This record gives sequence, C-alpha cells and structure tokens, in this order.
Amino acid sequence: MTATIDTGQLLELVWTAAVAGAALSIIFSLLVLGLVRADDLRRSGRDVVAGAYLALAALAALLIAGGVVFGVSVIVSK
Repeated sequence: MTATIDTGQLLELVWTAAVAGAALSIIFSLLVLGLVRADDLRRSGRDVVAGAYLALAALAALLIAGGVVFGVSVIVSK
C-alpha cells in the first residue's frame, strides 16, 4: 500500500493557513491598538474618540472569536 499526496490539496492548505494566520494577526493587532488608544484618549478627556477606539477593539475581539469558532468547526467536521 503506497500513500499518495494530493499536491493540490496540500498547496491549498498552505496558502489558506498563511492567509488565516496573517488575517488573525492583523485583527489581533487592531484589538491591542484599540484598547491602548482608548485608554490613552480616555485619560486625556477625549471620551468620544476613546469610545470609537473601544468599538474597534470590540469588533476585533468578535472577529477573533468568530475565527476561532470557524477554525474549530472546520477541524471537527473533517
């Protein structure tokens, strides 16, 4: 019995993992940026802009959570 490697699926796995890793890294950096800027702006009394950065951080957190849930669901379904 010999094992065959489907190079098409292997290449799809590699580029998909690279894109997903880069996307989640960028989204996580937006989460950190939003939290840090919101804290700085809140301390300086600019509450409206701080709220906008906090909304950015909340959106980024939801996207990260959604990405994790999607990844787990793909792993479980295979």
